[in-house]
Amino acid sequence: MNPGLRKLIFGLGLALFSVVLGVTGYMLIEGYTMTQAIYMTAITISTVGFREAKPLSEAGMIFTSAYIFMNFGLIAYVVSYAARYIFDGELQNEYRNYSNNKILKKMKDHVIVCGYGRNGSKAVSELRSSKEKCVVIEQDAEITDELKFSADAIVRRDASDEQSLLEAGIKDAKAIVITLPNDADNVYITLAARELNSGIKIISRASQEMTRKKLLKAGADTVVMPDSLGGKHMAQLITKPSVIQFLNMLEGVEGVFNVEQVTYEEMKPEFQGASILDLNIRQASGVSVMAYQTAQGTFNINPPASTVLQPGSHYIILGSKEEIANFEKQFLVSKINE
Repeated sequence: MNPGLRKLIFGLGLALFSVVLGVTGYMLIEGYTMTQAIYMTAITISTVGFREAKPLSEAGMIFTSAYIFMNFGLIAYVVSYAARYIFDGELQNEYRNYSNNKILKKMKDHVIVCGYGRNGSKAVSELRSSKEKCVVIEQDAEITDELKFSADAIVRRDASDEQSLLEAGIKDAKAIVITLPNDADNVYITLAARELNSGIKIISRASQEMTRKKLLKAGADTVVMPDSLGGKHMAQLITKPSVIQFLNMLEGVEGVFNVEQVTYEEMKPEFQGASILDLNIRQASGVSVMAYQTAQGTFNINPPASTVLQPGSHYIILGSKEEIANFEKQFLVSKINE
């Protein structure tokens, strides 16, 4: 529980105790009825100065004086913490945490991202732009404050703790992206994720080739080595500058073109079973079919016009954002990015 909320509840508890004490005291000392005792307690705490229910005895006067002094401090305590809780944003944070936990419990077929550093933040940005449901596990408080505007839900714990994976809904997730800087942590999370969900897709970061092999043995489907890719990219800016310039124009770098995948199931029924030539994709939408991936995972680059999209297979298409949107509108049951 939030410390501020705990103090506020403690203060409200003291206020309730004060009311009970006042009512009980007036009933025992002055012989008041319950209604009279509640009335006297209310006017004493509020210091409004109304007439007493009955004239007070000497003992009653002493009790009332002590009761007033006690409530001065109590009211100051409760008001100060209530004001701090509301105006310092703690109430808003509690509501946000409540909403976050509700979302986590309902999450299914989502993607878990472990860590929100340089790689994790890029992964979340891409997932969000593709309308994928995303849960981030991150323990840094400053980072999680930023995350409330990025991820669908947040688990504020150490990602290498198995309980974090359970809270993130690992058993119902479809994929996990592991981006921690420590290779040992990434191997452990991979093992835990595979054990908790045997069918989940695991993509992990690695710094060294030896770790890459360990991650694959641990159950990772794909291992990415950012340092290696970065060095290769920089070298190719010298050896193949035009190729790199073209790749940079794809979405995620400079964003001039988009590359998307299209499945058989996403096509409108009237277009399922039709060839690229029959669909007249290029003329109808402006996009180009760059590749065809079979259900077995084999790629056919620049497929012939007679190629027919089969169940379980994919087209890889290239075009501007407008051309992709036009393709989606004409050929798909629903947009790719939904």
